[in-house]
Amino acid sequence: MVKLVSVLGTTPGGIYETFINLSQGKYEAENPTPVKVDEVYVIRTNNEAVTFAWKLVKAIFACCGSKEIIIADIPLPMDDINSADDFKKFRKEVGSRINVGDYVDFTGGRKAMSVAAALEGLHKRAHIVTTVVSPDEYTRVNNLLKPLKAKERDVEEAGQGKCDQLKEVCDLISKNSRTILFF
Repeated sequence: MVKLVSVLGTTPGGIYETFINLSQGKYEAENPTPVKVDEVYVIRTNNEAVTFAWKLVKAIFACCGSKEIIIADIPLPMDDINSADDFKKFRKEVGSRINVGDYVDFTGGRKAMSVAAALEGLHKRAHIVTTVVSPDEYTRVNNLLKPLKAKERDVEEAGQGKCDQLKEVCDLISKNSRTILFF
């Protein structure tokens, strides 16, 4: 069973983009082949904006074509990584979720979160990936996030598969993302 272990910041689309690009074999590597990801673990802080991004991740998976995937929310009891102790706690939590051969996506979150995930992934002999979009695309997605905050109830319902009121959630996915496999 292969997991995608991702860190989440405030932009939700990157996790889905990494998942889809791996699943379709559309990533940069020597010989890219489709990867069957069985579960997605989303590791995040309990920051309010990140919690909202988690709700959007659930809505994206439920409404944009991947209802069958198991997606787990792993919130940590911290607002951000503000100390060496926070970094160690975050890294330990990421490491407890990774097995050899899993994929660790360090796209989201703050720099310290990404570093912790990548280091732990290397330590556990996992594959290390990230997904990138152009600055213009990042701005486009961020501009779409603002009005969605006013529709938080619809976002929560979409995360449960009730997608009729929130069709625009799929617009948060970049069609021009590039996933890169480093190891």
